[in-house]
Amino acid sequence: MPYDSEQIIHVFSETADAIAERVSGGVSWAKSGGHKGQHQGDVDADEIGIEIITRQGMTVYSEESGYTYPETPETSEWANVVVVIDPVDGSTNASKGIPFYSVSLCAVVDGVPAIGMVRNLVSGDTYLGQAGLGSTKNGKAISPSDVTEISKAIVGINGYPSKYLGWAQYRAFGSAALELCMVSEGSLDGYIDLSKASLASWDVLGGLLICRESGATVLCQDGSDYAIADLKVRKRIVVAGTQELARGLHRKAWG
Repeated sequence: MPYDSEQIIHVFSETADAIAERVSGGVSWAKSGGHKGQHQGDVDADEIGIEIITRQGMTVYSEESGYTYPETPETSEWANVVVVIDPVDGSTNASKGIPFYSVSLCAVVDGVPAIGMVRNLVSGDTYLGQAGLGSTKNGKAISPSDVTEISKAIVGINGYPSKYLGWAQYRAFGSAALELCMVSEGSLDGYIDLSKASLASWDVLGGLLICRESGATVLCQDGSDYAIADLKVRKRIVVAGTQELARGLHRKAWG
């Protein structure tokens, strides 16, 4: 079904602006008493995102609150759109005063990621990826690095490696969405999820689309592409600017 990409981007920008304003204006980063690791700032940002997105008639799937449906989803022109959101990706960083956290949004249209946006809530840098149209940072086209050898690569990680994978250096910044965007622009050569639980769809969908559209390679632990038939399924991923580096990291980590 056709969709209005400009309207979705407008809604995403409005959502990111409102969350950035709320977070910069001061929120409590005390634990909310909700799910493990949830802060009150997550809840506040989530409420803002849900209100803006569902007002447009779109369904929301959020880390903080699961599914939220518009009042009349069956009659909405956006009935085929689910917006996957992490309202504050990296809220632990925010709670500790570490300036590296973001809002991640991805419009899944008829089951396929179509538009992804990640906003750095500290710097304001905005990454956008559209299926078939490439990726941008603050409106300018971006592309990943051309590093092919692990020994020369700077790699972002989630979780803790059980062994040395052969990289030149590694980084663990604490916001998967932003770290994926760093791969898309070439600041990181690769990124790999080494956690026990694996990252969730709200952590990665926006960033993965931005990576793909920039020209980066995305692989799952089982070697397949990242499929989202079920948004609740978690999968370990490896992303790199080149196919050679992605496959090399995959082989080193998982054989």
